[in-house]
Amino acid sequence: MKLYLIRHGEAVERGETVREEDRWLTAVGRDGFRANARRLAKKVVAPEVIVTSPLVRAVQTADILAEVLGFSGEVTVSQELAPGFSSEGLFRLAGVRGSPRSLAVVGHEPDLGEVFGRLLGRDGALPLKKGAIVALRLDSAESGTPARFLWMIQRGKKFRELPEPG
Repeated sequence: MKLYLIRHGEAVERGETVREEDRWLTAVGRDGFRANARRLAKKVVAPEVIVTSPLVRAVQTADILAEVLGFSGEVTVSQELAPGFSSEGLFRLAGVRGSPRSLAVVGHEPDLGEVFGRLLGRDGALPLKKGAIVALRLDSAESGTPARFLWMIQRGKKFRELPEPG
């Protein structure tokens, strides 16, 4: 299965009047992610399934992805992708969706970075910047390294190798 790990775009800061789950994308976050999604659209067809965290900023990011890619299905909102999600939750999600050929998940740090690192058999997390899109080939949940890195789009640039942290 081809797996796309996607971190939501830049969102407004939390504050006294804005609850964590209600934070929405800023104009910069919307535009930046739309640019990344357009770059993705040049290379791939829409995934079979798009699943997102229930938090507003993630849902907005998933909606932009669906629009840019011409996704004809329904974007699914899942508690599995809420903050605190894990690679086990990801495999459960894929199984419930009938093991699609391609799956895009939209979520949050630090969870995405931890899942990304774990899928590649790393000891630590591989944090994703806001709006980043990572493509992986997912082989098996039982394998010590269940995924293979394909490429990443981050800050409008495509990487065929993991970029240096920072």
